[in-house]
Amino acid sequence: MSPTPTTLLGLLLCLGPTIQARQGYLPRPSISAEPGSVIPWGTSVTFVCQGPPEVEVFLLEKDGKPDSLPDVKNSSGIETEARFPISSVKTDTAGRYNCIYFIGNANSEPSEFLELVVTGGPSDISPSPTEAGFQTDPTLQNYKVRNCVHLGLAGVVLLMLLVILAEAWHSQCRSQRGPTGWRQDGTSQRD
Repeated sequence: MSPTPTTLLGLLLCLGPTIQARQGYLPRPSISAEPGSVIPWGTSVTFVCQGPPEVEVFLLEKDGKPDSLPDVKNSSGIETEARFPISSVKTDTAGRYNCIYFIGNANSEPSEFLELVVTGGPSDISPSPTEAGFQTDPTLQNYKVRNCVHLGLAGVVLLMLLVILAEAWHSQCRSQRGPTGWRQDGTSQRD
């Protein structure tokens, strides 16, 4: 009994990737980001790497180096994708990501790069309603200006009082010594 063309085609489709892997050729994986590649600071993102069903391990790289996320092992042998979640992106999470997968000792070539952009930052967190009202209320702004003017005037008055105090102290010291050339007992120093 000879194999039918349909059987040969099915066998070729099933064994094709395994034969290619043994010859050193593995198709390039794909990479995507959910919900997208532009993410607000502090939110979550998930990288999704896809490859053939025979993949044993998926690896996520950032800027051409292995990322700190753990590799995803395909224990069932039927999964075609791996998910790499990041729960809270930061500014240093931004960069160029790509995937690699392994079948046996062979590894695929890297996927295309996916540029992850993180927008905003900790300083961009919107203020509470109380702070927002404080910053935009013009009457409160007027009070701030008035308070600054009052503090400035108080500083000038304090400085003037210090000058008067210093002058009084200096005058008192001079009066205790007496006029130049006279002693405290009233006799002249020239005697």
